[in-house]
Amino acid sequence: MALKTLSVTRTHHGALQRFELESETLKCATVFSVFVPDAASPSETFPILYYLSGLTCTDENVAQKGCAFEHLSRARVAMVMPDTSPRGDGVADDDGWDMGKGAGFYLDATEAPWAEHYRMYSFVTRELPEVLRRSSGLPLDCDRCSITGHSMGGHGALTLALKNPAAFKSVSAFAPVSNPTAKDCPWGQKALKMYLGSADSDIAKRYDATELVKAFDGTFPLAILIDQGAADSFYSTQLHPERFVDAAKAKGCDVTYRLHDGYDHSYYFVSTFMREHIEFHAKALA
Repeated sequence: MALKTLSVTRTHHGALQRFELESETLKCATVFSVFVPDAASPSETFPILYYLSGLTCTDENVAQKGCAFEHLSRARVAMVMPDTSPRGDGVADDDGWDMGKGAGFYLDATEAPWAEHYRMYSFVTRELPEVLRRSSGLPLDCDRCSITGHSMGGHGALTLALKNPAAFKSVSAFAPVSNPTAKDCPWGQKALKMYLGSADSDIAKRYDATELVKAFDGTFPLAILIDQGAADSFYSTQLHPERFVDAAKAKGCDVTYRLHDGYDHSYYFVSTFMREHIEFHAKALA
């Protein structure tokens, strides 16, 4: 699990580092980025905010367009940005942009030909944290972590947190795919059927934030923040965030949901509210 440094870029009183890892989980090389603020002392370490990106993205989209680094430096929080899928010549792919490379849906596939490489759930929850913990050159506090994401990555953030509440201090999402097992979520229907064999199975429901919060034993302990643009073309055709919010509130969860007039699905939307999400997580990580 040795890391290869691809680049180091100074920005906003910190360093953005890109690494390549030969992943045992994904069985291919994968790239991820880490932003770390400048340490005030040799002993300072930084809690981690994981950011999971959406369909077609890589780690570079949020790094270049998310406007996060100034706010992370001010909040004294690091950000870890994995890729959205396994990649490489031997990795299965699909002709559509909403399936295959760039569209791993943060699950562990069970169906051929996807099962060999498409294990983003295990990569993000197990292998990547262990790699970061063993990387002595990164001043990270791996025992203090929160998670956020956009679109498919918002789905990932919510489902990973719901399935691993002890691993995180808080969770947020920008325009998340909130109910992918629903018939009126074509992205979810396609991906879950291809990766898991069915979009209606109990296994599929384990990757659906709305179904997970309904089935959660007790009250989910983490604070949740969700932002959604009202002018998002996918709002009522793919995302359905209110279904999750209503189910979460019915279970007594601490959930804040904000619907913003005029905002779409793009990084113009994400970057507008990035500061507030970082401040939300910084409070939980303090």
